[in-house]
Amino acid sequence: MTTSVLIALLTIAPAPVIPQLSKDAAIAKTEAILKNLQDGKIADVVKEFDARMTKELPEAKVTPVWAGIVAQFGAFKSIIERREGQVRGRQAVELILAFEKETIVQRAVFDDEGKVSGLVFRAKDQALLPPGRGQTPGV
Repeated sequence: MTTSVLIALLTIAPAPVIPQLSKDAAIAKTEAILKNLQDGKIADVVKEFDARMTKELPEAKVTPVWAGIVAQFGAFKSIIERREGQVRGRQAVELILAFEKETIVQRAVFDDEGKVSGLVFRAKDQALLPPGRGQTPGV
């Protein structure tokens, strides 16, 4: 598989924090980011970013992300798996996304205030959270 990294917006600080979002809230926020990207509501995506992400990734840099994903992988089909857990001491959610041509992972990492401190889209084999741990069945 030769999936390139579509967007790597990861800015995780090394200090561990206590998650501020419930598992369901973190999954819902990650799904909302996906939906807002699909709908072109980039301002709604960016407003979820922490201060560092907001500075490094203004709307103009985030705007072409979804079009690039669809151009590379085809039409979005569904979320096939939801995972929640810890990545480098931070709360994280991974959505396993099925597209026409390939399955990829969307990872959102949250800071101690529940803001997005990292957002990446990668090949499915680069998922960091194991299946079954905090997993919510797909739709």
